[in-house]
Amino acid sequence: MPRRPLPLYALSVFEAAARHRSFTRAADELCLTQGAVSKQVAQLEAQLGYPLFLRGARSLALTAQGELLRPYVERALSTLERGVEAARGAGRRLRLKAPSCAARWLLREVRQFSREEPDIAVEVSSVHAHQVDFAREPFDLAVVFCALPADAALTPLFVERLTPVLSPALRDAEGLPLATPEDLAAWPLLHPSPDRRDWRRWFAETGGDAADADGGAVFDSLDQAMNAALQGFGVTLGDVTLLADELATGQVVAPFDVELVTGSGYALARPAGAAGGPAARLYDWLVSRHAVPDGAWRGGLARRAAAG
Repeated sequence: MPRRPLPLYALSVFEAAARHRSFTRAADELCLTQGAVSKQVAQLEAQLGYPLFLRGARSLALTAQGELLRPYVERALSTLERGVEAARGAGRRLRLKAPSCAARWLLREVRQFSREEPDIAVEVSSVHAHQVDFAREPFDLAVVFCALPADAALTPLFVERLTPVLSPALRDAEGLPLATPEDLAAWPLLHPSPDRRDWRRWFAETGGDAADADGGAVFDSLDQAMNAALQGFGVTLGDVTLLADELATGQVVAPFDVELVTGSGYALARPAGAAGGPAARLYDWLVSRHAVPDGAWRGGLARRAAAG
């Protein structure tokens, strides 16, 4: 025969009565009457088939069975409480995916969001892939890199704007001129992709010689090239949004006031049919802070605004 389900509520009443050694104090804690506590315990004893308490005129003591059962019930209730709390916390935890090159920008955003929404924990996964498949990947939101204008299912956050950057230490150590694109021929170039397309396009747009882009170290991602530039290994094309903090603090410098708008950018994605809750709050928060104006993704050179 199948086992009869254990009466969880009655067991919690038993635990309170056993802890207080009093039906009256257990009733006060549980906001019940003394009679209701006594009834729950009696029903539990009937179901278990053995007494749990020795009832005296002015005293209440546990039987041998009650003494043995009590620690098991306490551990079980404690485990349930931890499980309920963990499940509640999971509802406030967001899993967010982003390309590794966008991680530095996204971490700054998440840090600010956490100040405003401290009850929501955000877990950021930095990966090499630029896209997301919500049917296969366990994420609530994702930042993706794509050609703009984005698909209707994506909300553009910012366009890719590339400009040469290097560490001030390398600039000072080399002491070479950096006034025109042609001056870059004397500098070690860092390529964010094996096909060297970014430097080739930058030179083409600025009127420089594309052959200048043939040499230099090659990396698998923009993030790797920007990190190498931060460490003084050469000059890379860096995204001015992703490097906003480093440019503002002088960790890297941008010697030219022009940017290459590649026609691609970063967009925010969420699963189809996603409802409200913490994910919607972060989604709306990011969108409200970053809007891509119509036409801003069109490729070509743009002049960087002077710092105020």
